[in-house]
Amino acid sequence: MKTLYVLLPVLLIVFACSDTETRSADELDTNDNTNNTDVLFNGEDLSGWEGDMEYWRVEDGMIVGEFQEIEHNQFLRSTTEVQDFRLTLDVRIIDGQGNSGVQFRSTALPGGHVRGPQADIGEGYWGKLYEELGRAWLWEEECDQHADLDGWNQYEVVAVGSKVRTAVNGNLCVDLDDPYIARKGIIALQLHQAFGPSEIQFKNLELERDPDFELTTLE
Repeated sequence: MKTLYVLLPVLLIVFACSDTETRSADELDTNDNTNNTDVLFNGEDLSGWEGDMEYWRVEDGMIVGEFQEIEHNQFLRSTTEVQDFRLTLDVRIIDGQGNSGVQFRSTALPGGHVRGPQADIGEGYWGKLYEELGRAWLWEEECDQHADLDGWNQYEVVAVGSKVRTAVNGNLCVDLDDPYIARKGIIALQLHQAFGPSEIQFKNLELERDPDFELTTLE
């Protein structure tokens, strides 16, 4: 009987620890389910992206777009569709020569074209908002003063319903409420035909779905 009295407290402790471990695992699973981030770029290849691969490649964990001469704008189109989202990424234009943009909530068209809103990239255009094959400029004020024209720049785009905000290197650029803006579509990266030859590099692409309408990179 003495042996039984000794074992009972030990068993109770073991069961209590097991229950705690189980609940901790359950809580971890619940937290994982509320994670709204997507892997937009795996850093290794262009799985989940479409475009003319003559102009796009992966190099040292970056998406690189490069051309000497092209007949029309080229787009690397993600197969991921977004509605309300936050996208952050780092982008660099080699030697500051070229123009690019991040299409969002856009529509892929035949011939490699894309229609929809675009967060602009390039000297004289940083921070502007343009509607490709649509209404043209939605926000014409540029943010060049906040950009490193030939270095790495952090770009953030958040869109919730009709509202869009963007930031370049932690500085607010666009703050727009547009009832006519597209509510869903793909993300795409642009090479602009009129600004070549050029090389554009993208890295650290992070996509969050259903975010709060706020910029997380503001200084």
